[in-house]
Amino acid sequence: MGKLLPILVVVLSLGGGAAAGHFLRPAPAASEEAEVPHDPAPNAPTQDVVVTFRDGFVVPVLRDGRVWSHAILSLGVESGRSTEEKIYLREPVIRDGLNEALFLHASLGGFDGDFTDPLSMNRLRARLDDVLARTLGDDSARILIVSMARQAG
Repeated sequence: MGKLLPILVVVLSLGGGAAAGHFLRPAPAASEEAEVPHDPAPNAPTQDVVVTFRDGFVVPVLRDGRVWSHAILSLGVESGRSTEEKIYLREPVIRDGLNEALFLHASLGGFDGDFTDPLSMNRLRARLDDVLARTLGDDSARILIVSMARQAG
């Protein structure tokens, strides 16, 4: 009986696992006709291009002439007219303009206090969107604030 018990436990475990797999399997995929992509009409509008910058933006926040904290942002660009390639080719120029706008925002107190306040966020977005419009020559481009945090000292 002592030798039979481990074998019985293994067989029951295998059977239970097979039954669980059978009942918990995903639903069958839709028919193959639904999976075949069709070419959009030639005059159909294209989807917006979304690009997230690989490196984040670190902005020193000064208080009394000393670094009080840092604002760390991860930004992206959404555009209806610019291609992903164009955005990446212009990335150094875009980053330069965005850094300038972020430093200006910080020097005007934009990252002090409740920096996620809607009024402060709208001012920041307007500054950054203006930079995108100038550097890309694309009025449809807008900034995406993927993440934003403030780190002390």
